[in-house]
Amino acid sequence: MGAPDTVALVKRLIFMGMFVQVLALLAAGGSGVALLGTRTDSLALEKQKRGPRAFMTTLLVLLPSAYFLSSWAASGAFDARYYGVQGVEILGELFCVVMIGLNIRDGLALRGRISVTPVSGPTIEARDGGPLVVTQAPSLTDADGGALELRPVMALCRCGASKRKPFCDGSHNDIAFDSSAETDASKDQILTYAGEPASVHYNRLLCSHAAECGRRQKAAFDSSRTPWIVPDNASEAGLREVVQACPSGALRLSVHGATPAHLLPDSAGITVERDGPYRVSGVALAQPRLAKGASPDKFVLCRCGASKNKPYCDGSHVDIGWKAEA
Repeated sequence: MGAPDTVALVKRLIFMGMFVQVLALLAAGGSGVALLGTRTDSLALEKQKRGPRAFMTTLLVLLPSAYFLSSWAASGAFDARYYGVQGVEILGELFCVVMIGLNIRDGLALRGRISVTPVSGPTIEARDGGPLVVTQAPSLTDADGGALELRPVMALCRCGASKRKPFCDGSHNDIAFDSSAETDASKDQILTYAGEPASVHYNRLLCSHAAECGRRQKAAFDSSRTPWIVPDNASEAGLREVVQACPSGALRLSVHGATPAHLLPDSAGITVERDGPYRVSGVALAQPRLAKGASPDKFVLCRCGASKNKPYCDGSHVDIGWKAEA
């Protein structure tokens, strides 16, 4: 649309701009590869494929199309051939825009700034080789109950290396964080300690060794003896207090032969333990690996990066003497 001289000028500028696009795609691809590091999760791999697609489309389709359209427009050859190549150029540029747009989206997702997972309510997504992406969390507090910065979508560090804990700063890329689990299946069993007025059920695979039980009811929960749980050494109210305080859901309670049940905290949210993991209540974990007797509503997630049961905490932060400020 417009005078032939104007169209010719625009087509010449577009052809010259194609060289800028080629250089920009090369720069974006190089920086993207550097930022991804050794990540091999599906989001990173898909992002790595789109860059070359956009680059090759620019080099093999858009650049030649722009050259021919510029030449034909300069000579006034606005024929069927011209408009056919024009259509190819438009389709090619739309394809590049889509590839670049998707890569921008996934780049933001990899840094935890947005979520690409459909969300219905509070959710935590454990990214392969990356952070815990939390959406719509009701609260985020420190070990003393103080409120931390709460955002609709936020990335929490789980590699243990971030310089601005509990939030992610991308350090998982620098250290090539391995988020795979080495779960010992032999630990995934429920041990029942019978007593009156209630019985306690325990799965050691779920235990984060927070020691809330021993602090509250030492007579009934003492890891220095065998058996370490003696329900008769506490009242029913005392046992309920312990099971409710257990952050990992490793403990359940059954009264007079009833179905073993978890007792949830009074409020939902995420608590950041001092030099320890994330205590989660009322926030669903996307794609959970539930052990026997586990609760989908109460669990503890690793943030030191050393757990063998990732994304769950197995108490490794204590074994390695991990300090959040180190």
